[in-house]
Parts: sequence; structure tokens; C-alpha cells
Amino acid sequence: MKLFKYLIGIMAVATLVGCEIPEEESKTEYPELTNIVDTLWYSYDQKNFIYYDIEYNEATGTMKGYKDQERTEELSNRAFSYTFTPATEQYDAIVELSFDDGQRYGGMLIPKGNLQISNKDVYMIQLYEINDKGAIIYDENGDIKSTILMWKE
Repeated sequence: MKLFKYLIGIMAVATLVGCEIPEEESKTEYPELTNIVDTLWYSYDQKNFIYYDIEYNEATGTMKGYKDQERTEELSNRAFSYTFTPATEQYDAIVELSFDDGQRYGGMLIPKGNLQISNKDVYMIQLYEINDKGAIIYDENGDIKSTILMWKE
């Protein structure tokens, strides 16, 4: 019986030695966006089935809406001005957008590697409609009135 216990012990040790402990999965590091000038972002309005291209230039930009993913028929074209505040050690990067019609949005840039679109890591900007004081606007049911989620590879 003692011999049997020793054999079991040896087999257990041999099994542990033969096992490889997987290395910790290395997370891909992506460059931090310090500005968004000359970048193209995408968005999709699921409620109205509109595909958007959002172009950021120097302090201004355009948000073009299309009927289909191939961007064959333009449905809307809205100009905006914006500010971008890069991330610091304490704060995330901030984006504030003001459309020419007065509608305003504010939110943050989510660094690449935190979220995926179609199994690809992307940078994202999540914006919420805000009032003149910078507070998020809610509807009568207490839900956020309007949001814009955009991404780029």
C-alpha cells in the first residue's frame, strides 16, 4: 500500500512538471491619441438606420449621414466646431462638439484596446447631448436624450 501511495505521488509530480503554465496573455499596446485633427470616424444610428462619417479638421468638422453602408446616397450633412482635450494621468481625453444649429454634445475618448467593432480594436468617442452649462440632457422618462457613439481603427 505504501508503494502504491509513492507511485501516485510520483505520477502527480510528473504530471505537474509536464504541464506548462500558460504565459499571461499580452495585451497589445496602442498609441494614445493626442489630437483628432485630420481623422475620420464612423457611426451608425440603429433607430433611423443611418450610417455616418465624421471628419475632424482643425477645430471644425462635418458629420455626413448616408442611407447605406456603401455611402451611395447622402441623407444629411451637418457642420460642427469642436474642442479636444488630451488625456492626463488623472483624466480621460474630452471631446466637446457644437453643431451649427446649436445642438451640443460632450463626452470622452475611449482608448483603443478597450472595445471592439467587428472583432477589431478601435478608438471610440462617446458623446452625450449637453446644455449650455455642460450638463447631460435627459428626457421626460429620465433617459439620456441623445448620444453619439463613433469609432475609428
